[in-house]
Amino acid sequence: MPHSPDVSLVDVDDVVMESLLALARRDASPDEVAPPLGGPGWNAERTAWFRSHHRAAADGLDGPAGEKTWAVLCDGEVAGSVRLKRVDAPGPRPAGETGIWLGRSYRSSGIGGTALKLLLAEARRAGLAQVLARTLSGNRAAQHLLSGLGATLTEDDDGTVLAAVAL
Repeated sequence: MPHSPDVSLVDVDDVVMESLLALARRDASPDEVAPPLGGPGWNAERTAWFRSHHRAAADGLDGPAGEKTWAVLCDGEVAGSVRLKRVDAPGPRPAGETGIWLGRSYRSSGIGGTALKLLLAEARRAGLAQVLARTLSGNRAAQHLLSGLGATLTEDDDGTVLAAVAL
Protein backbone atom coordinates (compact mmCIF):
# COMPACT_ATOMS: atom_id res chain seq x y z
CA MET A 1 0.00 0.00 0.00
CA PRO A 2 1.52 3.39 -0.97
CA HIS A 3 2.29 5.87 1.77
CA SER A 4 -0.31 8.65 2.01
CA PRO A 5 1.56 11.73 3.20
CA ASP A 6 0.35 13.70 6.20
CA VAL A 7 -0.10 17.24 4.82
CA SER A 8 -0.82 20.32 6.91
CA LEU A 9 -0.53 24.09 6.72
CA VAL A 10 1.36 26.10 9.35
CA ASP A 11 1.80 29.82 9.87
CA VAL A 12 5.04 31.29 8.59
CA ASP A 13 7.03 32.73 11.47
CA ASP A 14 10.74 33.60 11.21
CA VAL A 15 11.89 30.03 11.92
CA VAL A 16 9.50 28.50 9.37
CA MET A 17 10.41 31.23 6.87
CA GLU A 18 14.10 30.31 7.04
CA SER A 19 13.19 26.64 6.47
CA LEU A 20 11.11 27.67 3.45
CA LEU A 21 13.96 29.76 2.08
CA ALA A 22 16.42 26.89 2.53
CA LEU A 23 14.03 24.55 0.69
CA ALA A 24 13.52 27.07 -2.11
CA ARG A 25 17.27 27.52 -2.55
CA ARG A 26 18.01 23.81 -2.79
CA ASP A 27 14.83 22.38 -4.36
CA ALA A 28 13.05 25.00 -6.51
CA SER A 29 13.81 27.46 -9.25
CA PRO A 30 13.97 31.04 -7.97
CA ASP A 31 11.48 32.01 -10.70
CA GLU A 32 8.92 29.60 -9.21
CA VAL A 33 9.14 31.27 -5.83
CA ALA A 34 10.02 34.96 -6.26
CA PRO A 35 9.82 37.67 -8.90
CA PRO A 36 12.84 38.21 -11.16
CA LEU A 37 14.67 40.77 -9.05
CA GLY A 38 18.37 41.63 -9.25
CA GLY A 39 19.31 39.09 -11.89
CA PRO A 40 19.38 35.30 -11.93
CA GLY A 41 19.52 32.97 -8.97
CA TRP A 42 18.94 33.52 -5.28
CA ASN A 43 20.53 36.94 -4.99
CA ALA A 44 20.17 39.51 -2.20
CA GLU A 45 17.13 41.21 -3.80
CA ARG A 46 15.13 38.00 -4.21
CA THR A 47 16.04 36.84 -0.72
CA ALA A 48 14.96 40.20 0.75
CA TRP A 49 11.69 40.07 -1.23
CA PHE A 50 11.01 36.52 0.02
CA ARG A 51 11.41 37.50 3.66
CA SER A 52 9.48 40.76 3.24
CA HIS A 53 6.62 38.99 1.45
CA HIS A 54 6.14 36.40 4.19
CA ARG A 55 6.46 38.95 6.99
CA ALA A 56 3.85 41.22 5.33
CA ALA A 57 1.47 38.25 5.00
CA ALA A 58 1.82 37.29 8.66
CA ASP A 59 -1.09 39.56 9.62
CA GLY A 60 -3.45 37.55 7.42
CA LEU A 61 -6.30 38.43 5.10
CA ASP A 62 -7.48 41.25 7.35
CA GLY A 63 -3.99 42.74 7.68
CA PRO A 64 -2.55 45.56 5.57
CA ALA A 65 -1.36 43.18 2.82
CA GLY A 66 -4.74 41.42 2.61
CA GLU A 67 -2.80 38.18 2.22
CA LYS A 68 -1.86 35.11 4.24
CA THR A 69 0.90 32.59 3.57
CA TRP A 70 1.34 29.16 5.06
CA ALA A 71 4.12 26.65 4.86
CA VAL A 72 3.02 23.30 3.50
CA LEU A 73 4.24 20.50 5.75
CA CYS A 74 4.54 16.93 4.52
CA ASP A 75 5.08 14.38 7.26
CA GLY A 76 6.35 17.23 9.45
CA GLU A 77 8.88 18.55 6.90
CA VAL A 78 8.57 21.88 5.09
CA ALA A 79 7.59 21.03 1.50
CA GLY A 80 6.61 24.44 0.08
CA SER A 81 4.26 27.35 0.54
CA VAL A 82 0.72 28.33 -0.34
CA ARG A 83 -0.86 31.77 -0.23
CA LEU A 84 -4.31 33.35 -0.22
CA LYS A 85 -4.89 37.01 -1.09
CA ARG A 86 -8.10 39.01 -1.16
CA VAL A 87 -8.82 40.28 -4.68
CA ASP A 88 -11.52 42.19 -6.48
CA ALA A 89 -13.70 39.93 -8.63
CA PRO A 90 -16.89 40.42 -10.61
CA GLY A 91 -19.99 40.25 -8.46
CA PRO A 92 -20.81 41.25 -4.90
CA ARG A 93 -19.15 38.33 -3.11
CA PRO A 94 -15.52 38.41 -1.92
CA ALA A 95 -12.85 36.41 -3.72
CA GLY A 96 -9.32 35.29 -3.10
CA GLU A 97 -6.38 34.39 -5.27
CA THR A 98 -4.05 31.52 -4.50
CA GLY A 99 -0.66 30.31 -5.56
CA ILE A 100 1.44 27.37 -4.48
CA TRP A 101 4.99 26.17 -4.90
CA LEU A 102 6.48 22.92 -3.75
CA GLY A 103 10.07 21.77 -3.72
CA ARG A 104 10.80 19.50 -6.69
CA SER A 105 11.17 16.44 -4.46
CA TYR A 106 7.62 16.94 -3.12
CA ARG A 107 5.82 17.24 -6.47
CA SER A 108 3.54 14.69 -8.14
CA SER A 109 2.68 12.89 -4.91
CA GLY A 110 -0.69 14.43 -4.00
CA ILE A 111 0.75 17.01 -1.61
CA GLY A 112 -0.28 20.01 -3.74
CA GLY A 113 -3.89 18.85 -4.04
CA THR A 114 -4.17 18.22 -0.32
CA ALA A 115 -2.58 21.58 0.49
CA LEU A 116 -5.00 23.38 -1.83
CA LYS A 117 -7.99 21.57 -0.25
CA LEU A 118 -6.80 22.85 3.13
CA LEU A 119 -6.44 26.35 1.64
CA LEU A 120 -9.99 26.20 0.24
CA ALA A 121 -11.25 25.36 3.75
CA GLU A 122 -9.39 28.44 5.06
CA ALA A 123 -10.99 30.54 2.29
CA ARG A 124 -14.46 29.30 3.27
CA ARG A 125 -13.79 30.17 6.94
CA ALA A 126 -12.75 33.65 5.79
CA GLY A 127 -16.10 34.08 4.01
CA LEU A 128 -14.73 34.06 0.47
CA ALA A 129 -17.10 32.98 -2.30
CA GLN A 130 -14.48 31.87 -4.79
CA VAL A 131 -10.77 31.28 -5.13
CA LEU A 132 -8.89 32.10 -8.32
CA ALA A 133 -5.56 30.82 -9.58
CA ARG A 134 -3.59 31.51 -12.74
CA THR A 135 -1.15 29.16 -14.44
CA LEU A 136 0.57 28.89 -17.78
CA SER A 137 -1.42 27.23 -20.57
CA GLY A 138 1.37 24.65 -20.93
CA ASN A 139 1.25 23.65 -17.25
CA ARG A 140 -1.09 20.69 -17.66
CA ALA A 141 -0.25 19.29 -14.22
CA ALA A 142 -1.47 22.47 -12.49
CA GLN A 143 -4.58 22.57 -14.67
CA HIS A 144 -5.35 18.92 -13.84
CA LEU A 145 -4.86 19.63 -10.14
CA LEU A 146 -7.11 22.70 -10.22
CA SER A 147 -9.87 21.06 -12.26
CA GLY A 148 -9.76 18.13 -9.82
CA LEU A 149 -10.62 20.63 -7.07
CA GLY A 150 -13.70 21.72 -9.03
CA ALA A 151 -12.18 24.73 -10.79
CA THR A 152 -13.59 26.08 -14.00
CA LEU A 153 -10.69 26.72 -16.37
CA THR A 154 -10.65 29.58 -18.88
CA GLU A 155 -7.77 29.97 -21.33
CA ASP A 156 -6.76 33.58 -21.90
CA ASP A 157 -5.09 35.11 -24.96
CA ASP A 158 -1.93 35.86 -22.96
CA GLY A 159 -0.90 32.20 -22.68
CA THR A 160 -2.34 31.68 -19.22
CA VAL A 161 -5.28 29.79 -17.81
CA LEU A 162 -7.54 31.24 -15.12
CA ALA A 163 -8.98 28.74 -12.68
CA ALA A 164 -12.00 29.65 -10.54
CA VAL A 165 -13.24 27.48 -7.67
CA ALA A 166 -16.68 28.41 -6.35
CA LEU A 167 -16.94 27.88 -2.60
